[in-house]
Amino acid sequence: MKSLSYLSAVLLFVTLLSCKKESSADANQTDTVQMQLVADSIIQYTKVPGIVAWVLDKKRGIDWVYTGGLANIPAGTVMNSNHVFRIGSNTKTFTVTVLLQLVEEAKLSLTDPLSRYFPAYPKASMVTVAMLCNMTSGIPDYTQNTQWMDVMDLTPAKRWNPQELVSWAFTENFYFEPGTAYRYSNTSTILLGMIIEKITGHTLEQEIRNRIVVPLQLTQTGLITNGTSFPGPHSQGYYLGTYIAGDDQTDLYDYSYIWAAGSIYSTPRELQKYAAALVHGGLLSPAMQQQRLTDLREIAPNAAYGLGIFRRGSFYGHNGTVMGFSSSMYHSNQRDCTVIIYFNCMLEIHPDYLFNRFMSILYGPSY
Repeated sequence: MKSLSYLSAVLLFVTLLSCKKESSADANQTDTVQMQLVADSIIQYTKVPGIVAWVLDKKRGIDWVYTGGLANIPAGTVMNSNHVFRIGSNTKTFTVTVLLQLVEEAKLSLTDPLSRYFPAYPKASMVTVAMLCNMTSGIPDYTQNTQWMDVMDLTPAKRWNPQELVSWAFTENFYFEPGTAYRYSNTSTILLGMIIEKITGHTLEQEIRNRIVVPLQLTQTGLITNGTSFPGPHSQGYYLGTYIAGDDQTDLYDYSYIWAAGSIYSTPRELQKYAAALVHGGLLSPAMQQQRLTDLREIAPNAAYGLGIFRRGSFYGHNGTVMGFSSSMYHSNQRDCTVIIYFNCMLEIHPDYLFNRFMSILYGPSY
């Protein structure tokens, strides 16, 4: 009996030890299973047609790609992680990065007033370039103008020029006095795109290509200046904030309507490469990069906004929503992790929700 008890104790110890080792070894697999369950639940219980997500955590050795749902509802085509998608307001990080490179080249200063470039606009002498970058200009967002929305509904394929878009914004009063508060406005980034073109004598598309796309060797990423379509195999994009069965928005709107603020397309793998460079460095000097990652304004618990960039915990990046598409793009130097998520729809639920759930699974509440 004594020897049997001893043997049982040894076996129990070995079993516990092996379980402990297995638990440690399989921690990443457990996390990816949990992330998959969360993503699956969105497909199952919401109207989101399809999801692509990629989590690349180099410290922990996680390289997890998720595809779920449908890229084309009537055809029953499944989502594909190699497809191109519209990245919406993630575009703002590209535009502001080009602007900051021009600052480093002494072509302009963040303290320059808007009046130096466009003196006719209201309060142009009070608005600085920095305010346009960090969303503290107080300039109204033209995409929230109800009359402009009516024009968009009636003529979705209309080709817009940036001056038209800005003019719609200035038909309304400022949200607040420049520099006194934060409020997100697409108009601010349209103005930055106009400043870039005025300074360089080149199109914004050329500047983004020459300064970011080519150096990073992004072959499936680019700025759309006009037109309703975008290149490469891609999913369809559905809905405009409200679920209406069969509401396909893919090729209805001319993307000149969002230009410098949201008209870039990319793929998950190319966006991951860009997001890592955006946050880790290489596109800006170390000094400018440090300023970008520290000169931020708290806008919500665990969230801040700076020079064309969001901070959520230790992660920096942006998110985006355009007609039929929504996305999130974040990288953490501390975690050495990049997260790319997109939905082929524009609904109340946003990929940021999934990002927060993933972070909770991987790192807990303090990510």
